[in-house]
Amino acid sequence: MKSRSRTLFGGLAVALFAATFLIAAAPAGATPRPGVVFVSAHNSQATSAGHFDDECAHAQFSAIQDGIEAVANGGTVVVCPGTYPGLVTVDRRVTLAGLRGATIDAKGDAYGIGVTASWSNVVGFKVENASPLKPAKGKLADGIATLGLGATGPVAANHVNILFNEVTGNLGSGIDINSSSHSAALFNNAHDNGVGINLADDLNLPANHNLVAFNTTDENFGGCGIALADHSGAGVNDNLIQFNTSDNNGLSTATAPDASAGSGVILASPIPGGVVKGNSITFNEFSGNGHGGVVVHAHAPGTDFSGNSVMYNRIGTNNVRTDENDLETTGIYLGSAGPLTIRVASNVIGPDYYGVFTSGPVTVKGTNSYVQVKHELGTSPTF
Repeated sequence: MKSRSRTLFGGLAVALFAATFLIAAAPAGATPRPGVVFVSAHNSQATSAGHFDDECAHAQFSAIQDGIEAVANGGTVVVCPGTYPGLVTVDRRVTLAGLRGATIDAKGDAYGIGVTASWSNVVGFKVENASPLKPAKGKLADGIATLGLGATGPVAANHVNILFNEVTGNLGSGIDINSSSHSAALFNNAHDNGVGINLADDLNLPANHNLVAFNTTDENFGGCGIALADHSGAGVNDNLIQFNTSDNNGLSTATAPDASAGSGVILASPIPGGVVKGNSITFNEFSGNGHGGVVVHAHAPGTDFSGNSVMYNRIGTNNVRTDENDLETTGIYLGSAGPLTIRVASNVIGPDYYGVFTSGPVTVKGTNSYVQVKHELGTSPTF
């Protein structure tokens, strides 16, 4: 398990939320709200009511949600070291910043942190143990999500930044960029979750123009390191996935012939007319995954997977739990029920039995470099 994102937290994260301390003044006649509040699970010296705090030793709040509701829009909620319960909902435009050692234990909760207010930031937390996973009952079991529970049901947010967090042991996704556009997940460590980082459109809203970069998404047992999946038809389009490491995912699942594993990154849709297009997978590293390092699963006819590109990645030995029609180790697996043309170029692939394997009517454009690869291309006529 890698932990590089936690070691990067100190200087960069402090600079980020320090920059948010300049808050616009409250409207004339309104009760002023503080620009910065502190939350401490150990606030035995908490400030008295009506007096705002200035440090962890004198934090006014012991509950994160109380701090969110008290701070001004555009303000910062600083969460001091300690362990806090989950189902935290960022329903105001704030920066929620965890100091080193701030942990959210979300056991029994739909999410650890859910964001319903656009233009918010979540920085520096360890979020763990969201469970149980029952999507039909609203139990997503996500660590950090760009959606949350509102007064009338789930609400999604756009322009959400999720930075320098560690998400682990969540039965759903470590980070769920769901029905959100123009959001970013940067410098996070997502390990030992069902899925590492998920981009999806489950609320029938698109997941477009998001950035997933400089993350480590290793050893997520139930599925992929990074998943881009259209489940509603709204679309998962024009996202940039770059400079991530995504190794050893999906290995708790069965081996052939009953394999159902996870890839380093997958582009997928199970529905007719699903749209997953214009996504760029570049400068990543994938190795040891249950399915291919990079995978396309276009399961139904009429899907639109146009304009996707897979370039400049380092792809080692993958598909160790096999995939449809492919029982060998494979760097890149491309399966489609309908015609698909995809650019796969300038990747370094191997060692593997197959460099690239196509299942169904798939056309690959581009050339790659192969290292200890027995067959550069394997094919099956159907998917």
